Amino acid sequence: MQFIRMGPRLIFIRGCQISKTKDILLDMFHAKEREFLLGIEEATENSSLLFITGLGHVKTAVEDAQSILLVDQPASVCLSAIINNKLTDLIERVDLGPSLMFMRIAGDEKDVVADIQKMYGGRILPIREAIREGGKDNTILFFTKKQLSAVLSIKDVLNTHLLLPYPSAEINKRLRSESILFITRHLEERRWFELRINIYDIYGRYKEHYERLIFVLTQLEVGMVLEERWTKDHALVLLSVLAYQIRLFTLYEPKEIKKILLGLEYDDRGKRWADFDLYHRNKKISWLDIDREKKRRNKIEEAILHRQRLLAELSPSAVEKLLEMEKTLNKRRK
Repeated sequence: MQFIRMGPRLIFIRGCQISKTKDILLDMFHAKEREFLLGIEEATENSSLLFITGLGHVKTAVEDAQSILLVDQPASVCLSAIINNKLTDLIERVDLGPSLMFMRIAGDEKDVVADIQKMYGGRILPIREAIREGGKDNTILFFTKKQLSAVLSIKDVLNTHLLLPYPSAEINKRLRSESILFITRHLEERRWFELRINIYDIYGRYKEHYERLIFVLTQLEVGMVLEERWTKDHALVLLSVLAYQIRLFTLYEPKEIKKILLGLEYDDRGKRWADFDLYHRNKKISWLDIDREKKRRNKIEEAILHRQRLLAELSPSAVEKLLEMEKTLNKRRK
């Protein structure tokens, strides 16, 4: 699981010929002109946001930028290209803004942020103010409860932003080893869940279902696989069937994992692929455990609903790959 990743680097480019500078940079980097928040949303950890401003700014507010360009290159590549293409005649000064970093958390947002602030210091500020106040040796920490391998939209990022008085290299090094402590400390009952998933298919297509399951668990970053092995599942008294078992260590409650498994058991038309049985502390988790308050249950209808929600959680490329896996299964059904 990934708990920390970098965001785009902010580069402030100052000069008099704003329009000409913008046009050259757009062409040179195949850049895209973006509004500030949209630029952060579309950027990856290898991207840069170029803020083109006039002269007279020592520290740049987002509002000072007359144009913001999204470049799919790291800051070092952008700066070397500016020098090698002799754009220094147009540019009077280049400054680096604070680094952006995203951290995945669990539990109550305020408690996690307070805990990190107590250990690292820093100030809670709105994002635009944090950029204006911060410099190249500062880091702005964003918080989210979504998986970090996916593209994060603005709505996926929590409202609190922490401006830390340390460069990103130091924060990155510390949080890579300490972030899991913050995660565990603020989980309910301060514990992870150790679960067992038994895969069973009457047609013996264990490999295909295993690959689908591992692919989805990896894409959603729900936990760590601790062990895999063949086992016997005692589905009925005096009757045991061969199953392939995965032992999963996760911060998600069993019923949340059951939703994922239910979405993988059936296709879009409600036809069953396989059995994905879930166990916690030797207790089998039923599909009915997902929502005990709900009346008038229908397993197939709920499975189709959870499948739709599962596909919505995955990236478009991940959905495409999963459907391709299932297309192969469909051929073998016939």
